[in-house]
Amino acid sequence: MEEMVRVLTLAFETDDPIEEYVFPDLAQRRRRTPGMLRVLIRHRYLPAAAAIVAEVDGRVAGTVLWIPAGYRNPVWREAISGPRLLWAMGPAATRRGIEVDAAIAKSAPVEPHNYMVYVAAEPQSQRVGVGRAMMDWLIAETDAQGRALCGLCKDGNVGYYQGFDAQPIDRVRIGSKGPEMNFIKRSARVAAG
Repeated sequence: MEEMVRVLTLAFETDDPIEEYVFPDLAQRRRRTPGMLRVLIRHRYLPAAAAIVAEVDGRVAGTVLWIPAGYRNPVWREAISGPRLLWAMGPAATRRGIEVDAAIAKSAPVEPHNYMVYVAAEPQSQRVGVGRAMMDWLIAETDAQGRALCGLCKDGNVGYYQGFDAQPIDRVRIGSKGPEMNFIKRSARVAAG
């Protein structure tokens, strides 16, 4: 888990509208993001079996976290993770994090879908195929389930996801004053064979 936290922290430290909205101050982002990610990974993504990593030369170089179709975190797990997130993030960032969760829930389509939340490669492993390998795996898994694949991304990443046949469908604002993000969707496919 610590390697996943390291990769995500490095990948989203700068030039990510959502992380910059949740933690506007860079020093605070560097200090608080790892704790937030530990809680999210431990209490949301691992229990849902919704996390993969990519290894390069024996080290974790990338990770993808998503919300599987129909998955709802049990109330008891939310009760445990809520105070831990508040402690890790601080009150203001927790409020903004809740706005991110609300934007994800609001943008999610009615049809069965997997919702990508984080797709990350450590900086030295970007643009060398790590992200593509993880996306290819997630797409194959999603296609095998006959589900759509969705997510939010910044303007600069739309072309990347279009390379996987995901199209921008809508714009979604985080909270009332947060960034506007692209809601992207790759339609459900049925895997061959």
